[in-house]
Amino acid sequence: MLKIVFHFFVLGVTVLVAANSSQAASFEYLYGQLRPTTEVVPASAAEPLAWVEESDDQVALASFFDRVSGGGKDDGGKDGDGKDGKGKGCGDECVGNWRDNTEVWIGGDAYKSIGDMGIAGFAPTPYTNGNSFGAVTGFNTGLALGDSRVRAQVGASYGAYDFKGRNLGQAPFGIKGDSLEQQVYVTFGLYKRSDVCCDERLSWGVVYDYFSGHQWGWAANEVSLGQFRGIAGYAINECNELGVWGTMNTNDDSVALTFPIGAANTTVRAMNQMNAYWRHNWAFGGNSMMYIGAFDQADVASWQLGMLNTAPLGHSVSLYGNFNYVVPGAATGIFGAAEEQWNASVGLVYYLGGKAVSSTVSGNQGLALLPVANNGSFLITN
Repeated sequence: MLKIVFHFFVLGVTVLVAANSSQAASFEYLYGQLRPTTEVVPASAAEPLAWVEESDDQVALASFFDRVSGGGKDDGGKDGDGKDGKGKGCGDECVGNWRDNTEVWIGGDAYKSIGDMGIAGFAPTPYTNGNSFGAVTGFNTGLALGDSRVRAQVGASYGAYDFKGRNLGQAPFGIKGDSLEQQVYVTFGLYKRSDVCCDERLSWGVVYDYFSGHQWGWAANEVSLGQFRGIAGYAINECNELGVWGTMNTNDDSVALTFPIGAANTTVRAMNQMNAYWRHNWAFGGNSMMYIGAFDQADVASWQLGMLNTAPLGHSVSLYGNFNYVVPGAATGIFGAAEEQWNASVGLVYYLGGKAVSSTVSGNQGLALLPVANNGSFLITN
């Protein structure tokens, strides 16, 4: 516990120094520690680095001395020239196997979707005050495809919501009201990370997302949907990337969205969307991605705003926090309230390969590029 508190303290000091001190550039958060940044000085002036422990990677130390002596550029703590895009400077020595590129997480998740929209079919218009809160856990893994820089990724998550069930178990509705809502997401596909230190600035990924919901929405539906999701980005420098990401539905399902029981079912599907994003890598090794986008049904959802964040607490653990909000297409009032969709989640990620800290916007080579789908990236419409 004290170690986590210490990391939060160091992170806070880093932010305060960067924001308020004219000497902000003299510190950096590297390899889980707050250390002085390197200054270009003659090689003869370089002294042994007392803060580098024996457990640190020796190639990182060699690269650091190169930077001190002005003999090479910062390649994210890796050695080699990397001129052909395949040398050690491009991180090949640090990619590792599937275990090294596996991350697992646990956290809390709250969301509101179209399933919370129609609480009563006998009302003059649909209205809602409903939403769901629960706990989620999952994993995501990057896998090698021979010697290619194109890799495969596969991941899945499980979420349990409404631990006391919905409040519609009494007559006349006839639905068991004490059952958990359960969700399963499965994501798999291909990707390629950029490596800005080797002047490989393009990144892309294409995955298929599958969603299965049990006791989903007010009417306790069983629902099964799919979508394709893709992303393409360009690293303009070591700290910033610009790009687009979007989704396209693959099937629909029939569910009940209104009461009383026996009302006609509604056909639902994943929303088609297109978003522009900006990704920033912070000096302490964290990562933020902000996006804004639109949908193919402007009358239901006009546009959305979202953000994904990670902040390392050490080599192997990061804090994550994500949110998105879909602006309703309808006017204000009960119509607009009914069409609102949003998602907010927070939790901890554990990296089996110790890749929590990211030195550039390209991220750690080998880790999956796209996160597993969730209630923020897999939106549902009728």
